Amino acid sequence: MYGKLSIQQAPPLSVPARFFLTAPVFGMVAALILLFTGKDLLSSRWTPGMLAVTHCLTLGFFTSVMIGATQQLLPVLIGTTITKARFIATLIHVQWLPGIALLVLSFLNFKPVVYIPAVILIAGAVTTYAGVILVSLYNGVSANESAPGIRLAVLALFITMVMGILLVLGYAGLIPLWRPALTNLHLAWGLIGWIGLLIMVIAWQVVPMFQITRAYPAWLRRFTIPAVAILLLLKSVLVWSDTNVIFNAAQVLVDGALAAGLLSFAMATLYLQRFSRRKIRDPHRDFWRLAMLNLLLTLCFWIVAGITGKPEFDLLAGAVFLLGFAMAVVTGMLLKIIAFLIWLHLQAVNEGLQARGRPGFIVPKMKRVIADRKSDALLFSLALAELTIIGAILFPAYLSIPAAITWLVFFCLLAWVLGRAVFRYYQIVREITAGI
Repeated sequence: MYGKLSIQQAPPLSVPARFFLTAPVFGMVAALILLFTGKDLLSSRWTPGMLAVTHCLTLGFFTSVMIGATQQLLPVLIGTTITKARFIATLIHVQWLPGIALLVLSFLNFKPVVYIPAVILIAGAVTTYAGVILVSLYNGVSANESAPGIRLAVLALFITMVMGILLVLGYAGLIPLWRPALTNLHLAWGLIGWIGLLIMVIAWQVVPMFQITRAYPAWLRRFTIPAVAILLLLKSVLVWSDTNVIFNAAQVLVDGALAAGLLSFAMATLYLQRFSRRKIRDPHRDFWRLAMLNLLLTLCFWIVAGITGKPEFDLLAGAVFLLGFAMAVVTGMLLKIIAFLIWLHLQAVNEGLQARGRPGFIVPKMKRVIADRKSDALLFSLALAELTIIGAILFPAYLSIPAAITWLVFFCLLAWVLGRAVFRYYQIVREITAGI
């Protein structure tokens, strides 16, 4: 089931690390925006502050991490090589960072003139990334069941970007602003299509591999991701259809089917973890367990929002999906990926020394690269931050500032843990190089 891990095919550590290390910075910016705008930000999903925070997180944090992770995982798992990986990563990164910064600034200051360069830079970065990944998947030499899922997730990102461009042009007054129909689709394709599908694809591989569980059921791996993609396409058609009883019922059925797909994924993951062969406690498993519980809570809020029509439940569903489900998965994977990559590249350095007849060195184990106590601190910080943001949505006058502070602490801690690990890697490499 799993692709063969290959040290030779892995790109340089700097390729994913630049995205991993800059991602928490956007999280800090989001927390600071919440801190200085306070309760007004949480009053509606349409406030400038909410739009800025949402895109700091979805683009600046989550998509940055996923861009870095897929550039690393494709060569290792799929068996394909990204030509000039360091150059491609740099090309994406230098467009990505200023593009997001300008977009966030334009939301906060509502400067239509700033929207255009922001859109150009982000579109350039996403198009470059999507093109490289899709071409690499086409040229892949390893038959891996993750490839179609990654392809669909990347296409979902591209669709999300196109919808985002139309919305930005609408905000700038250049075209009609199709809100809330296009906004809801933009949200669905971004959260469920891009983030949700990619997390599922990664789960098929990493949950059994790192948590020592059985494989996900074959039917779930084979049908869930294509079904979700088809349902999103149906949802896109139905949103623009007539608002009569039949089409409204069809939209409810599509949303229910999407919820059922997410529910199946969450329950299957929790079931596999329950019977894991790893008997010792593992922070990585705890992050995933927290994520699945948050996904179940997201579905509860989503159902309540649909029944009651109250906007605060829409906010709660989105917040718990992003800051509970996705944040727990991404944080757990970041810690595991960074530790694994540092071990992998140090192993390659060690083997290279021995191949040249030079004495090797003791490669630190993954648990030494990022200690469990650091992972536990991040897990506790994340759980506390999530509770505060739920409270802030319900009681913004009292808890918006505590929520901002707890999230700022979480992102600062994450940046320190990741930065320290990468710094230690380059320190070891420099010491070895100096001794040759």
